[in-house]
Amino acid sequence: MTAGRGALRDRLECLGAEAVLFPARVLPASLALLGMSGLSSAVRLVASRRRRHAGELVAQRLGLPPGGREARRIVAGSFRTLALNLFEPPLFETELARGRPLGEMVAVEGAEHMRAAQAVGPGVLCCSAHIGGWETLAMVTKEVFGPAWLVARALDNPLLEARLASRRRRWSLGTIPKDGGALPLVRALRAGEPVGILLDQNAGSQGAILDFLGAPASHHTVAGVMARRFGVPCVPIYLLREPGRLRFRMIIEPAILADPRAGDARAIELDVTRRLSESVARMVRAHPEQWLWLHDRWRHAAFALRREARRAESPAAAGEGRTQVTTAQGTNGP
Repeated sequence: MTAGRGALRDRLECLGAEAVLFPARVLPASLALLGMSGLSSAVRLVASRRRRHAGELVAQRLGLPPGGREARRIVAGSFRTLALNLFEPPLFETELARGRPLGEMVAVEGAEHMRAAQAVGPGVLCCSAHIGGWETLAMVTKEVFGPAWLVARALDNPLLEARLASRRRRWSLGTIPKDGGALPLVRALRAGEPVGILLDQNAGSQGAILDFLGAPASHHTVAGVMARRFGVPCVPIYLLREPGRLRFRMIIEPAILADPRAGDARAIELDVTRRLSESVARMVRAHPEQWLWLHDRWRHAAFALRREARRAESPAAAGEGRTQVTTAQGTNGP
């Protein structure tokens, strides 16, 4: 349990989550989605600080007027997308149980790319992002291609984590912990099993500093490592929301493979990481209102680069336990 948390707080949070999700289980999907839209609007109004910061990021990264109508529309869509990812999985599951055909809810583009990657092996790393219906993606993937393992960070609340893990087990092979899950990830891929992972969050001090939407950001490099060391194909896959009630479009792009011509081992891993990042950036530019702008993707990179610049100007500080910053060109070490 995370330090500072208590059992009472965990129970209250769990009860609150159950109350929020209850309409998704008992109401028609159209009414539940309407209620969710109202909830996201209320949260957006209350979370003024987060709303303003997201608006600043949208304006900076997409070149829009700060505070303009388009930026506000995108931020509102980002809040709505977050709320939808709470409501949509149980609604989607209920619709399938009631006999609604999968093809009525999901149009699949690029299935041939997934099947080609499955033929290459060993295993497939299904690489996605916090865009569209990322929480529903595992359900759709299972129905179309079969279940996959999911790489995920455990929630701080153990009661909520148990409920979420139970739901994910119904639609996946299981969960691989985001922190410290390298060995089970390798085992799953070597066994020829697919693994799903979201790669668009801030990777902090352990990440590689590469461009994302025109500015440096810290990237997770696990996909590049798996591609280079084990020949794993990395398949960009997204579940985008379409107009209508629980309507989606699954987009699958050609697999990204390690290219030995990219240079040494680190350069090969960074090349795969960069190409995956470019795929996510294209999706965000095409559907900005469906991406999670509420998460500051660039925070650590800006801090790390400023720190490196200060240290570069101070020879005395440069020799005192300097932390390396990995960039697109390699490692900026002493």
